[in-house]
Amino acid sequence: MAGAQIYGVKAVEAEAAAPRIVSAADHAALAELARAISGASGACIRLADGAGARVMFHPARDGVTDLPAAFLTGEGAGADLSALPDVQFWASFPLRDASGRVLGLLGVMDDKPRALSQGVIRQLQLLANVLAAQVVMAESAVRMVARRTLKLIEDVVEVDDAAASPVLRGLLRFAAGEVPNSTEAMALRIAGLAEAKGGKLELTPVAEGILAQQGIAAAAPVEVVEDAPPAPAAEFAPMARLRIGVESFDIARAEALDALGFRVTGSNGDWRVLQNGLEEGWPEIIAEVLKATRDVVMEYVRMHMIHERDVALPEGQYHYDLYGMGWTVRGTPEHAEVSLNGADWAVFDASGVAWDSPRDLSARAALAGYPDIGERIGGDVHEWCKRLAAGSEVVPVF
Repeated sequence: MAGAQIYGVKAVEAEAAAPRIVSAADHAALAELARAISGASGACIRLADGAGARVMFHPARDGVTDLPAAFLTGEGAGADLSALPDVQFWASFPLRDASGRVLGLLGVMDDKPRALSQGVIRQLQLLANVLAAQVVMAESAVRMVARRTLKLIEDVVEVDDAAASPVLRGLLRFAAGEVPNSTEAMALRIAGLAEAKGGKLELTPVAEGILAQQGIAAAAPVEVVEDAPPAPAAEFAPMARLRIGVESFDIARAEALDALGFRVTGSNGDWRVLQNGLEEGWPEIIAEVLKATRDVVMEYVRMHMIHERDVALPEGQYHYDLYGMGWTVRGTPEHAEVSLNGADWAVFDASGVAWDSPRDLSARAALAGYPDIGERIGGDVHEWCKRLAAGSEVVPVF
């Protein structure tokens, strides 16, 4: 009801992003103590982090997944309290860590108005401080266990390098709040337990579920990672030679990573790990090699864009279209400009384009005018790479 008594600070202010942990037994005992101190009929504990909020009611309330916004902000006038229509009294007490960040709240509620004395308010805030300390201690304990387990595994791997997979070590590093190395990061990605997004590595929901089953909350995304990073530490055994036109690559397998890698034939550089394996088939493997070694988006645009010669334009201007994306280009590699659908001209970098390669200049204009063109036509480019793979040659290496 909009007329309910609502007391408390803004408990959602400056919530930290780190996962919050507290045992069911601990929060049940503290919630019962809060009810006893306040005399209220109900209590709740809300813990919030970057993944969302968890609310535990005592007694339980079926179907209620979060508190009304008014309970979090303290602004009760005209508030929507339909999620808890029987609540006529609410008071909240923030859970803060040593730095003052809000981890969540301890709340008490009742189905009739009531008043709390200053002594009771102080006791409830002290109880909230105790709960906050338990949350912080639980997080530290989990990370300590993860670090010790990881150290044990690393010590054993020094004796037997097959004792633990890079996937397990990488997952434990996340749990310990550490950064996986490049081999572990790629192994996690191959296993479908991590993804590279925005230059960072983050766990997938599957990996977070695995950790959650063991009472471990996943950490925030870590480490800037590159696509197909080198893996010099893994033992790669050449198994095939791939020829794509005049280019030749060696394909090898690393048992430790359970993955394939490639490098230019005749080079002694690091192997680059492939996300696709023999299970996905050679067309997918070759398409991945193409995308890792060539600017396939540029090549695709250059080959498939249509020069619309019927468009009336001043001399020196040329209009192109690709799947409804239109652009006009003018100038030379030294000073080239692009315009989208009659918009203002924008200068773009055409360095490296030869004077006698107008299609290269026009394709570069498309990439400049549509910075997200790779995402727009990503599926078509991938299928085109697989068609190119059909004309390649794979020869086993014995």
